[in-house]
Amino acid sequence: MGRYLWLLLLPLFLFGSSVKTFKWNNGESFLHFLEHKKLPLSLYYSMDKEDQKLTEDIPFSATCQMLISNKKIIEQILIPVNDELQLQIYLTKKKKYHIRIIPIVAEMYHEVLYTEIKTAPYDDILKSTGSKNLASTFVKMFKGRVNFKKDIKPGDPLVIVYNQQYRLGKYFSMPEVSGAMMEISGKRYAVYKHTDGRYYDAKGAQYEKFLFKLPIRNARITSRFTKRRYHPVLHRYRAHVGVDFGARPGTQILATGDGRVCFCGYSNGYGKTIKIRHSNGLTSLYAHQKGFKAGIHMGSKIKQGELIGYVGSTGLSSGPHLHFGMYDGSTPINPLSVMKKKTEGFTGKEYRQFVAIRSKLDKIFNEKMKTKPVRHKLVDFQNTYYVDKDTFKAKVF
Repeated sequence: MGRYLWLLLLPLFLFGSSVKTFKWNNGESFLHFLEHKKLPLSLYYSMDKEDQKLTEDIPFSATCQMLISNKKIIEQILIPVNDELQLQIYLTKKKKYHIRIIPIVAEMYHEVLYTEIKTAPYDDILKSTGSKNLASTFVKMFKGRVNFKKDIKPGDPLVIVYNQQYRLGKYFSMPEVSGAMMEISGKRYAVYKHTDGRYYDAKGAQYEKFLFKLPIRNARITSRFTKRRYHPVLHRYRAHVGVDFGARPGTQILATGDGRVCFCGYSNGYGKTIKIRHSNGLTSLYAHQKGFKAGIHMGSKIKQGELIGYVGSTGLSSGPHLHFGMYDGSTPINPLSVMKKKTEGFTGKEYRQFVAIRSKLDKIFNEKMKTKPVRHKLVDFQNTYYVDKDTFKAKVF
C-alpha cells in the first residue's frame, strides 16, 4: 500500500500541495470544526439527517488528513467516522466546497497470534503485536473466567485468531476477534465467536458474564446496525451505527446494564441523549428522548433495568423512536451482539453452525500450539481505496 500512496502523493508535492495529518479533538463538534477551519457551515446543513448524525460519531482519536495547496488553501479533508467510511470535504474546480461519504483507505489482514506468558497476557500481547486494542480485548474476553494474577504461570500459552485493519501501514480500528484460547496448568479455556456476533465457550454457553438487556420492553426494531452500506437508489454510502426501536412517545427507556451516566444533555443530531459507561468498558447511548427521569444527571449511578428516560423525537428524528448505540471506546459496535439471549444454548441449525465454527477454530488452535509461530498471516486481503485529486472519485486497486 505504501508504494501506491507515494505514487499518488508525488504529483501533489510536485505541484506544491502538502498533506497534513491531525487528530480529531475530543468533544469537538463538526460545526465547530468547520468554523475553526473557516469552511462554509452549509456543508453540514446540506447533509441529510442520517449523515448529520454520523458527524457526532467521529471517533475522538480519529487520524485525519488535510491536503493544503502552496497558497495555504484547503483542497481536501478526510475524516474517518468509523472503520468503514470517512467524510470527504473537497474543493471543486469551480472553487466550491462539497462534502460526501466515501470508503475508508484500509487493508484487512486475517492474523493468528501465538505467544507464551512471560509477565502478563496484556503485556505479552502488546509486546508481540504492538496493539493495545488487541491486548485489552483479550483480557476483557477472559475476565471473570480466569484469575490473571493467581492462575496464570510463566510459559502458559495463548492463541488469538483475529481480523485487523491497517491504514497507512498502522493499526486502524478495533480488531475483530474470531476466537481465542489459553492453557493454564494443562487445562484449556477457549472462546468462540458465533454468527450472531456473541462469544461462547466450548459447550455453547454465552461466555460474557456482563450481559446487557434491551432498553425497551417488547422492543420492535425498525432499523439495524450497519457501518457501511451502498444505497442503490441514492448511489452513495450510508451508515447507521446503532439500532432503532419504534415505540410510542413516552414509552419507558431502561438502562441496558449497570453503570454510571457520563453524558446527559442535548446534541444537535441525537437530541436529548444519555450515555452510560459500564464496568466492562463499553458505553451505551440512548438518543432522541422526550425527557429524562427526574434526578438523572452526569455521574448518576445506574442499575440494569432502571428507568432513565422516555421515548421521543428530539434532534434529527423523523418520528418517535429510540436510537440505541453501543461503543467500545469511541468505536461503535452492534448493540445486539452483547445482549443476553432469551433462551440459553443452541438448537438445530444454529447448533450445527456453532459446531462447525468451533471445529475450525480448534484446528487452528491445535496447529499453532504445535508450530508455535510468533505471528502468522492466514489471508492477505487488499481492498485499497484512494481518492483521485482531479475527479474526486473513489477508486480501488
